[in-house]
Amino acid sequence: MKYLITLFSCLFVIKTSFTQTATELFNKGDSLYGAKDYKNAALNYASAIRTKGKDAMVFRYSYCSAMWSLAGEPDSAFYYLNLVAGSDQVSLGDANGIKNDNDLASIKKDKRWQRIVDRITEQATKNSFPQEEFIYGRKDGMGLTMVWIKPKLRSNGKAIIHVQSGAWVSGHDGIEVPTGLAQMYLNKGYTVFAVSHGSQPRYAIPDAVADIKRAIRYIRYNAAKFGINPAHIGITGFSSGGHLSLTVAMAEDKIDSAAVDPVNRVSSRVQAAAVLYPPTDFLNWGQAGFDILHDKNLMKNVRLTEAFNFRIYDRRARSLNIITDSISKYKIIKEISPIYAVSPGDPPVFIIHGDADPLVPLQQSESYMAKLKEAGVANKLIIKKAAGHSIEDMLPELRQFADWFDKHLQ
Repeated sequence: MKYLITLFSCLFVIKTSFTQTATELFNKGDSLYGAKDYKNAALNYASAIRTKGKDAMVFRYSYCSAMWSLAGEPDSAFYYLNLVAGSDQVSLGDANGIKNDNDLASIKKDKRWQRIVDRITEQATKNSFPQEEFIYGRKDGMGLTMVWIKPKLRSNGKAIIHVQSGAWVSGHDGIEVPTGLAQMYLNKGYTVFAVSHGSQPRYAIPDAVADIKRAIRYIRYNAAKFGINPAHIGITGFSSGGHLSLTVAMAEDKIDSAAVDPVNRVSSRVQAAAVLYPPTDFLNWGQAGFDILHDKNLMKNVRLTEAFNFRIYDRRARSLNIITDSISKYKIIKEISPIYAVSPGDPPVFIIHGDADPLVPLQQSESYMAKLKEAGVANKLIIKKAAGHSIEDMLPELRQFADWFDKHLQ
């Protein structure tokens, strides 16, 4: 009876909240969760999942289950875990997260718990692709890592580099890299490399750019080991990952033929790029003459200050000093804005950007595309109506990235 009441409540919320987008409902659910109003948080999540349909990401289902668990509604919690168990997107990382989620504590003594965990793990194992972690470079006594993800089918000899970055923070917890978004490449025979970079607050944006270039060189140098053609490498990323992808894609390809490390003697060039809502011009942020450092809300709320705290090494003092000279600082800001590096012969670029993005202005993609057209560089821009700064808002358009790489990695 309680389960039927819960379902009725879900339908009621869906009916009465039809004017809200899924993103708004998810955000409201997150807010209610923070206020410990777990039942209404779960109802909003349930409504948002129904609105999203097949484009709702796996973690939304597990979050919804946790909210129902906290609300004392075990039947509803297991209902959403059952949906996770049937997903072709669930990964071993997702399964591990569910097993260790304290928000699900109230249902872990239920006789259904172990059965559902086993089913989720079995499905995640079925969905998984062979993975192997490599150190592609070293700095400050630490290793820079990437994960080589291999297709189950015969390799097509082409590679996609996925820049793991958000707000110029890159992380990998050592558990299997989720492959839900990479399956569109893997299922076509692409080899995927999930690349992590040095992150703020320790490392600023120029450091991350250097890391990604190093990763490309490492992959190209070891192309035979990875079973790829070094002339067929694409790059993708979202938000700051998109920015880093475009920055290295547009960069002048400087090869140090005298480098001691043979990896640094090869090119860091990519042959195509496809990204979501990338920053491209830090000097004109949303409007002409307004630089990103003056967007105080963004710098504070998204915590970007350290990403723009550029440092220079003082060998005599053996210290890293923040560059405070405005001329030097803005010179670097221009150098890491890919719009100023566009030139004929640059690789083709595909961008998807929402017209309701609250973080990265649509102007960033529009002005960048205008520059590509002016230079005669192949490009494609999809402006997603009412979409914000969320991968979920970009489905199913995101799946066109695979077709883009099919076309341009020839």
